[in-house]
Amino acid sequence: MTETPSPKSGFRWGRLLLFVSLAVNLLIVGMVAGAVYRNGGPPARHAEQPPLRDLGYGPYGRALSQEDRRDIDRAMARRAGDLNANRDEFRSQIKALLKALRTSPYDGKTVRAIIGSQQERLLQRQDIGRILLLEQIEAMSEDERTKFANRLARSLRGPRPDN
Repeated sequence: MTETPSPKSGFRWGRLLLFVSLAVNLLIVGMVAGAVYRNGGPPARHAEQPPLRDLGYGPYGRALSQEDRRDIDRAMARRAGDLNANRDEFRSQIKALLKALRTSPYDGKTVRAIIGSQQERLLQRQDIGRILLLEQIEAMSEDERTKFANRLARSLRGPRPDN
């Protein structure tokens, strides 16, 4: 009696690496999507949550005066482009990413290019935010800088427990 060959078994490193790579890429896309979509909403929201917060400068943005936040928000729109236009670009990239993810065979080069482009755009916005924050601080008077420093110190302490 002849034996039928059994299907290949064992661990496939290639499939594991592909899965891990895809998972990491999707995590990055999720983080970028969250950052982009969190900036939306009515204009009143921007006065409370400055764009600096969404770019990783949370404590600094919270410590700025409302007027300083408005100034940075306007400057960000001038330098980084309209957020709605950025959102439209991001949506079209997501559509292209979804198409690439569903393509067989998997086109990793396209997926990497799309996610790399999204990350580059986010890093550009973050750099603009850093420059705007520094310009705003440098334009402050000594008294304004002291008040800013005090608000920053308070925001870093966080809420105090009621004991």
